Amino acid sequence: MAGRQRNGVDAAIDIVTALARRGGSGPSTALAMELGIPRASFHRMTRVLAQHGIVVCSRGKISVGPIARKLISTLCATAQADDKKRDHLLGEAVRPVALLPEMPSSTPPALSRPAIMPRRKRFRIGFSNGATDNPWQVALVHSIEFAASRLQDVLEYVTVVHANGDAEKQTEDILSLARSGIDGLLVSAVSPRKLAPVSAHLMRQGVPVVFVERGGTPNLSCASFVTSDNTAIGKLTAQWLAHTLDGSGLVMMLFGHADPELTQSRQMAAMQILAQYPNIQTVVANSTNFNRQKAYGTAMEVIAHHGERIAGVWCDSGLNSAGSIQAFLDAGFRPGHIPPHTGGDLNLSYKLAVGANVPLASFDYPPAMGIRAFEILLSALQGSWIPQYLDVASPFVTSRGSKTNPAKPHLWAEQRVRWDMPDDLILGSGLGAAYNPTAFRVNYPGNRHNRSSAERGLGA
Repeated sequence: MAGRQRNGVDAAIDIVTALARRGGSGPSTALAMELGIPRASFHRMTRVLAQHGIVVCSRGKISVGPIARKLISTLCATAQADDKKRDHLLGEAVRPVALLPEMPSSTPPALSRPAIMPRRKRFRIGFSNGATDNPWQVALVHSIEFAASRLQDVLEYVTVVHANGDAEKQTEDILSLARSGIDGLLVSAVSPRKLAPVSAHLMRQGVPVVFVERGGTPNLSCASFVTSDNTAIGKLTAQWLAHTLDGSGLVMMLFGHADPELTQSRQMAAMQILAQYPNIQTVVANSTNFNRQKAYGTAMEVIAHHGERIAGVWCDSGLNSAGSIQAFLDAGFRPGHIPPHTGGDLNLSYKLAVGANVPLASFDYPPAMGIRAFEILLSALQGSWIPQYLDVASPFVTSRGSKTNPAKPHLWAEQRVRWDMPDDLILGSGLGAAYNPTAFRVNYPGNRHNRSSAERGLGA
């Protein structure tokens, strides 16, 4: 910098910038030499800066002054306010998850960027939802609609369509959305494999596709897949159950459906853990399709056959654990004598477990992943690099008094339960403590009803 001609303003900015590089303070002589400013000029400028509180001059040293510190404090406060808003938007999705020592944290995700970026400031978004046949799916829709309502300034419209569990209908829905001129697509898939061709077609056309909840199958072309770590959920809850049972006993296993993708299967992950304990036997019940009443009936059948021999129950969701706990109660098991269970998400599951003193462990599968997926899709449309795969974290919840846990819980079940909210409330939605699925109202571009598209009989 020596010999460069500059005015006093430029030199003053250089002094402040140099202080920032040095962490807020530095020796005067070294700074003057570094910046190529004659000592007399350097001292004259620093004295002027000190008069205005920008720096503080002491013997042989210059530091950041009170005015600069106030600017820094204001900047920090603004950043903290932004973080607080984001925490409110993402809810529990920002909580870290404590993993087992043998389960190292994942490496940074690979990044992808769509090849074609729409030349517009307000985007047209389509959301193809697989079904709304259980409270969790409804909460996912609510989280995505909530994200749309908070990002209206960059949206022209959002169109939501529901496939009602029909994979063929979902394909037709997506093709219809593509013909309507959407810029980007969100998908909660009935069957990701069946959507591979249409997803690849849209990606070739420059329409980024983000899968949420279900996806990540081999050869599935998409911009990103947003989920929560199903294998971690399966392993940690199974490990907790094995510890609670001292590695011995009969375990009933209730799961929603057999996931063909082993890398995303909670059930297979749990089975692998339980298989490490030779004194644990498992009885695998019929799949429940994440239907609480079907889980109740299935559990009743197993209870009728095995009765008090059942030492523990592994469930992959709160919809199943709520049905199972109720089955034990109706079968005559007294509170405090019902086997330990896994599976949260659903408020009723926590109500039953806490009310009947049932040891419980859960990693909720957070619908807040819908908010993250919406953000990622918008980032892709705005030309940003996005993660090809993202796991949204969730708190580990156990009952008080549980035996040594394989991972330290973030919350007790007694803290997680919401006695003031409906049974069908799904925790981890990211919509805040006041979220009530039965009273949810939302407005976003393209929604003419000020109500969620998940409500029965309401079209997009």
